[in-house]
Amino acid sequence: MKLSICDKVVAALHQARQHNSNIMVMPEVILWPDPEMLWSSIIPELQKTFPALLIYGSYNSSKKQGPAIWLKCMITQSLPEADWASSETPIIYLPGISKNDLKNIQNAGLDFQPIMEYQYTGTVFTQENGREWTILAFLQNPISGLGIKVGQDAATKEALKKALPSIFQDRDVLHGRTIVDAEYLNNQLFPDIIPSILKWICKGEITLSKMDVGKKEIFYNLCKSQYDFEPDHKNIKAIVEKLGVQRNAWKYVWQHYTHAPKKYPEIPDLLRLAKPPDLGSGMFAFPDESWPQVNEAREEELNKALLAIAKLQPQETVNKLRVLETQHGLRRSWVWAELGQTPLANALVHLLVVAEKTIEAFPFHSINELKEYYKNSGYRIDQSMRKSLAAVKTEKDKVVVKSVLSTIYKPWLESVTQKFQTLVKNDQSIFTDHSTFTETESFILFVDAFRFELAEEFFTRLQQQKYNVELSSTWSAIPSLTPTAKPNVSPVTSSISTSSQINEFRPQLKSGKDLQPGAFREALTVNNYTYITNSSKIDIQKKYWQEIGDIDTKGHVEQSGIVKRIEELFDQVQEVIDNIFRQGVKRIKIVTDHGWLLLPGGLPKEELKKELAETRWGRCAYIKEGAKTDLLHLPWRWNPSIFIAYASGISFFKKNEEYAHGGISIHECLIPVLLVENAVTSFIHAEIKVVKWINLKCVITTDVVPDGYSIDIRTKYSDEKSSIVLSISKYLKDNTVSLMVDDAAEHAAATIVLLDEEERIIDKKPTTVGG
Repeated sequence: MKLSICDKVVAALHQARQHNSNIMVMPEVILWPDPEMLWSSIIPELQKTFPALLIYGSYNSSKKQGPAIWLKCMITQSLPEADWASSETPIIYLPGISKNDLKNIQNAGLDFQPIMEYQYTGTVFTQENGREWTILAFLQNPISGLGIKVGQDAATKEALKKALPSIFQDRDVLHGRTIVDAEYLNNQLFPDIIPSILKWICKGEITLSKMDVGKKEIFYNLCKSQYDFEPDHKNIKAIVEKLGVQRNAWKYVWQHYTHAPKKYPEIPDLLRLAKPPDLGSGMFAFPDESWPQVNEAREEELNKALLAIAKLQPQETVNKLRVLETQHGLRRSWVWAELGQTPLANALVHLLVVAEKTIEAFPFHSINELKEYYKNSGYRIDQSMRKSLAAVKTEKDKVVVKSVLSTIYKPWLESVTQKFQTLVKNDQSIFTDHSTFTETESFILFVDAFRFELAEEFFTRLQQQKYNVELSSTWSAIPSLTPTAKPNVSPVTSSISTSSQINEFRPQLKSGKDLQPGAFREALTVNNYTYITNSSKIDIQKKYWQEIGDIDTKGHVEQSGIVKRIEELFDQVQEVIDNIFRQGVKRIKIVTDHGWLLLPGGLPKEELKKELAETRWGRCAYIKEGAKTDLLHLPWRWNPSIFIAYASGISFFKKNEEYAHGGISIHECLIPVLLVENAVTSFIHAEIKVVKWINLKCVITTDVVPDGYSIDIRTKYSDEKSSIVLSISKYLKDNTVSLMVDDAAEHAAATIVLLDEEERIIDKKPTTVGG
């Protein structure tokens, strides 16, 4: 069994009152001499165990402290504050008094003499050898103490005195140590030495000014003994060089820095100044990762190498990208990646996927073959294209990535689309066989322009959130524009006339009403569906249609910049789903109207004169009667006698756009259908009730919840990797939990989430770290 110093001191004091009743009386008092006042800091703690523990000194009744006369009155229990049981043996702690002082009656003052008689009527609390108990003795003594080897130097003895309050009751801190010395004890007194060094590097004397004298002294001692420097900002360049070199104890300082680099914003510039002119080689080399200039030079090298790829053949491009990945992929683990300074290295891994997969042969003998290829593999090319472009921010980097994509992505996109259009020209049934249907799902969530590759990524995300999810696909109504395609996936499809007059590709209801937004909502009501804009109040006995998402709107405005918006869309859809399920809904069907083409750098333009078309959109047009074109013509979904002309391949009828839809391509026309089920069998309506911040500790109280429920605090509520909680256990006990958070997140916006035993989000509440 592990014991603390406190356990041993208590046991020794109990032993001191033992006596043989056959030959002696119980000691009247236990005198505890402590000439060096080593134990004074923990006496208040011991008084909780020994209510009759008194202190010799100036009068202070709240501390049970007083002069000799007062102590004698307390021992006889003549004073009301002497309220301990009569069976207790009083203990008098004597700070600054030695065992020899007790014997020196002639030189003792009148304020001390009255209690000197207790050395005869009581007992003196000393070691077996008669010496006063020191902290060092209690640690080393194999019988009465802990039997631990301790350094005998003055620094260790001083550190023991300072560390005593911290280690007195700790049963783990001293066990398993080969030796207890000043260095170890100082680390116990100053456990946050590494972040303090980093703060000092950033702020200098401001950091030291916040420390008390004792802690500042320990800080200086640790800096000298463990990190080989004196805290003097005049030498900051040499000190920061130690950080970058990462040798000996400094490697742990570097590791701490890399875990939260944004907390120490001054360090990158300091490392830039401290970089040695020569980083060496072989076993004497300094780490490349430490210096921002090295990373910047590598990014510039990668920039030039990627620009050169545009001149290579496809297989050569793959080979070159593989070499570059070997050279630069490691930089994604450098601290500069966390600080957003490795954009091209981040893009590189996605560009390699695009290059490798676009040179693979794909089947094109039937529409179904091509569809299965895209669903199983091809969609990853679109995902990687999007992520490669999302990884870069500056125009300089965007130009580079777009040039590579023009070389590796554009030919594939053109080829797949042309093959698809050829197959559709020979077999139009995937579009002409659309028929009305009766919707059987009770909750339909319409997500605008939710392209298939986005749904694939979101499908994985929902599975990670412990939802039951099914992903299937269908074909968009054509042209793949919202006015035509959205009604086709809605419960109102049976109410729409299939002999509609075309007006901006928008059909009419069988009643003759133009299917404007108001008419669409009326038709939903007729078909027993309620149109809602948010899911805050839901009657689970009713049917609902809810619309979210503005990818299409932003895509037309921001063009390829839309790649930065995808995570926002995912977060929005995730939040809506969570809200719907919290209302008690068990199953949600997610539908969309169409996908889109995205070609960074711009889609090729195809000429179609305005005078040939009644209506001309980017990828489709309603050709005037009698006008002749060589374009692919296909019947309109809502009136088969009306034919719509489509741009060939990936071309665009208007100016050079990067984002477009409305044409015939697997990207625009293959649309996802997601069925999401809440796996919670018995939904518990639990809420986060009270949130209280005490500095960086957050105390959270909830409704009564079952065992296994937990609380987390995240900067991104749906991403468990964004947790900022440092506490080991996040589980609720009696519906309450106290969580410590990373001080790097202080004042940041975060979300407190209540999780069930399957780690599904039951409730969430926004907060500001620290209150």
